[in-house]
Amino acid sequence: MNQQKIIKKSILITSEILSWCVCLIPAILIFSNSIADTIVVLASVFFIFLSSKNNNWLWLKEPWFKISVVIYLWLITTSFFAYNEELALSRSVSWIRFIIFAASLQYFFLNNKKNINRLIFSTLIALVYIIIEMSIEKFFGFSFYSELRELLLNADKFHGGPGRLSGPFKDAPKSGIFLAYFIFPIMFGLIEKIKNKKPYYVFLTLLLSFLVINFYFVYESGHRTSILSVFISFFILISYFFWNRRRIIFFTTIVFFGGLVLYSSDSDITKASKHNMFHKSIGEIKNYPDSAYGALSITAFKMFKENPIFGIGLKNYRVACERDEFLSKGHVGTGYGVSPWKGHYNQGLKKHYEPTCSSHPHNLYLTWLAETGLIGLLLFIFLIIILCKKTFKNKEVISNKIISLGILLALFPKLLPMMPALNFFSNWNAICFWFLIGWLLSFFQKKNLKNL
Repeated sequence: MNQQKIIKKSILITSEILSWCVCLIPAILIFSNSIADTIVVLASVFFIFLSSKNNNWLWLKEPWFKISVVIYLWLITTSFFAYNEELALSRSVSWIRFIIFAASLQYFFLNNKKNINRLIFSTLIALVYIIIEMSIEKFFGFSFYSELRELLLNADKFHGGPGRLSGPFKDAPKSGIFLAYFIFPIMFGLIEKIKNKKPYYVFLTLLLSFLVINFYFVYESGHRTSILSVFISFFILISYFFWNRRRIIFFTTIVFFGGLVLYSSDSDITKASKHNMFHKSIGEIKNYPDSAYGALSITAFKMFKENPIFGIGLKNYRVACERDEFLSKGHVGTGYGVSPWKGHYNQGLKKHYEPTCSSHPHNLYLTWLAETGLIGLLLFIFLIIILCKKTFKNKEVISNKIISLGILLALFPKLLPMMPALNFFSNWNAICFWFLIGWLLSFFQKKNLKNL
């Protein structure tokens, strides 16, 4: 009897510790991918243990999980046809942790108010911290975290570079990407918390102010994809408020956003990046085949044509792009010293050719097409359709739980076909994506491992 009590207490303690760790994942991602990934693995293993202990495998019957398992098996299959089989297998075999982790959020970790509150407030602190770090970098050139790393670890300082703010992230684009991922879920979560508190409109004004500050620093991050993502989400947001006749919130949001635009026009970084964000973007759209993104897209299509069924294997874009059959006309036969990882002016063709090599194609769907073939792409699209269908069936939940709308606003731009994207199969991006998927699904789940 005592032994059973000890075991039960140990499980409860482990559950509590892991719950805190899961809720802190967004904040941990600022400093360490590996620690966040370790938590993902531990949470997934613990979830499987609880399922076995309670003899509850209801989550295995979820349509989205079933198709995800099919995708997982296909990823492993494609690895045997990859250019670098070992690299592809190492990525594909371990990919299952993300879908189990999402199921664990749906059925256990985020299926209660206590953990959602922990997540909202810990991620709010993370957002505030990033804004502070980006502000320090804006005025002093380096973030506080960069200075601290140099002082304690003798590590090199880092900053975003010309026209960019990186904040506490060594990889400059991640500051804007992180804000774009978590601004809306956290802000809507807080709005939901204050809806019955007085004075409501004072609290709402403060939250909208903080939202605009976040928008501003996404803009200051200089990452065009994050800026576009936030603008798309914002457009959907104001359309939603107007459609639902929430006119006060609608007009207040417009006023705040207008203030943001006026203030941004005087920013030194904004002035430096205007050409990059607008003129360069328009030029790339008009001349897409000759642009940097166009060159990577063409390379991805070449890979698909060469390997239409199985693709080139996960994380193999960077390997295959150096092969002669995937080089641009300007890079082929140019001899020693000309790298497809760099742009090259071909004297014979009288034309500049953008790099055809990168770590990934910078497009979600082209990544699936090139690395997993047509079948892999179709399976992924089918997964998105299943998730959309489940979301539509629970539209009443979205109307009542505004935080779920915030999660949808964060996810929607990431799934647009023409949207430039991070590598879907990178740990950092995958954790962010599947975290939001699991969090969204948790609002549609009426039962969990505790009450079944």
